[in-house]
Amino acid sequence: MLREIFLLECLSALIIVQLLQTSSASHNNQCNSSSCGKIPIISYPFRLKEDPQHCGDSSYELVCENNTASLYLNSNKYHVQAIDYLKFTIRLVDAALKNDSCSFPQYSLSQYDFGNYEYPYSTYNLNKSKYYAELNWPITFMRCPYPVNSSPFLETSHCDNRFYASNASYSSTRRYTYVKVGHLNVSDVRDMCSIYLIVMTSWPFKDVNNISLSEIHGSLIYGFDLSWYAVKISYCKKNK
Repeated sequence: MLREIFLLECLSALIIVQLLQTSSASHNNQCNSSSCGKIPIISYPFRLKEDPQHCGDSSYELVCENNTASLYLNSNKYHVQAIDYLKFTIRLVDAALKNDSCSFPQYSLSQYDFGNYEYPYSTYNLNKSKYYAELNWPITFMRCPYPVNSSPFLETSHCDNRFYASNASYSSTRRYTYVKVGHLNVSDVRDMCSIYLIVMTSWPFKDVNNISLSEIHGSLIYGFDLSWYAVKISYCKKNK
């Protein structure tokens, strides 16, 4: 009971602090909100690289290039699709993705990259019941030396084979690649197969067991959500 009271007090305190900071910045006209492309309001805790140093939090610095707001995670570039200041979430998409159903991220990024509370973002957020809820679906890519039947994975081999067919030096190589939306069981990974990519999406799938490759690509283009609020709550709980 005491723990719940502390968490509630911490939540209230953080909300009040943010409201005071926003109100103070607006009142003093020192930190007006910025904008970049499709993101009309960039304000605390976010800041643009060229904003005054006292504005925003440096841990949440964005860059505005070619009229597109972006940030870097693990040295990889992600475009900002939306910022929801009421839900304390930011939606991102891999900057390397193209409008092609065979275009996939080049680097993994999953909930396991955000396990440390000192990291400025989290893949969890507090729901209405004050419990942590996952913001994203994991998307896992698997590679096998042989075809896999009766698998929860969707085959993507034709995407890889387009590359090999156009490169004579690789023409004799045959790959079998697969993708799955949702959490993975150990039994899902077959012998001699390997997981080579894990990414995320916050797209609201109706049925992850009945989706097409184009839907998966569309979900990647939609992006994934990260929370900056859950990190602050975790810090409060750790330091109570």
